[in-house]
Amino acid sequence: MNGEQNRPMKRYMPGLDGLRAMSVLAVIGYHLDLEWAQGGLLGVGIFFVLSGYLITNQIILEYKTKNRLSILNFWMRRIRRLLPAMVCMLLLVALWLMITDVSRLQALEGDFLSSLFYMNNWYLIFHEVSYFENFGPASPIALVAFH
Repeated sequence: MNGEQNRPMKRYMPGLDGLRAMSVLAVIGYHLDLEWAQGGLLGVGIFFVLSGYLITNQIILEYKTKNRLSILNFWMRRIRRLLPAMVCMLLLVALWLMITDVSRLQALEGDFLSSLFYMNNWYLIFHEVSYFENFGPASPIALVAFH
């Protein structure tokens, strides 16, 4: 029992999950050009600040409980949690594009691969694609890469 008293408790704050969900909905609403979400890109900043706080909290908790940090364990936890949903979303978007616009699917091959390897932002920078560019339809992968 004495060892359990010294062990830091993992804190769960459902309000933060709700705030992150609302920020994601605001970004999606912005991309869908909904009137209520004109400032929806603020959701990106809110989402990343909250995610950074939660990730930092996990890192501190791991260090306090194990007196060490394992970057490999950190990435494996993220991969197990995020990769299945991302692969599912990429497959659904690819299927949707196969049905509605095959030429666009072929044009987005690099977007799909870079998203799969968590490199989409770097891919877009390297190809000089602006996130804020208003010419042409937005990439359906842009929302998948927002994780």
